[in-house]
Amino acid sequence: MGPLSAPPYTLHITWKELLLTASLLIFWNPPTTAQVTIEAQPTKVSEGKDVLLLVHNLPTNVVGYIWYKGQIMDLQHYITAYTIDTEKIIFGPAYSGRETVYSNASLLIQNVTKNDTGSYSIQITNPCDETKGVTGHFTLYASSGRGHLPGIDPT
Repeated sequence: MGPLSAPPYTLHITWKELLLTASLLIFWNPPTTAQVTIEAQPTKVSEGKDVLLLVHNLPTNVVGYIWYKGQIMDLQHYITAYTIDTEKIIFGPAYSGRETVYSNASLLIQNVTKNDTGSYSIQITNPCDETKGVTGHFTLYASSGRGHLPGIDPT
């Protein structure tokens, strides 16, 4: 085999280019993911009315989610779960028959009672981290038509 017709290319990096590259790698932050939030619609609900707990910033690649009554996520507080690939809904011990879970992770509570007051938690599960998921909280306040709690419209 004969000599090459062109000399081999040698990469020549100056210390300034190397320093710039290192600086960019150190100071560049990947975009943060938005935190899951729960919004009540309507924001003020009275006894006997319906409320939708709407989930915002649902992560991508979600396998399913579980709703709990309160902030403790255990079997006793488990309301309902939804599995995305099979569209299967599973009811737990805290299910009253008035809750409906939707494919967008929202939870509808119909005919709200005083027993519905308190926090609601959602555990969102992705395929990479099945055990931890993401949790958001919302506190629901219900009032009767007679007296009402501060910030709640009794109508």
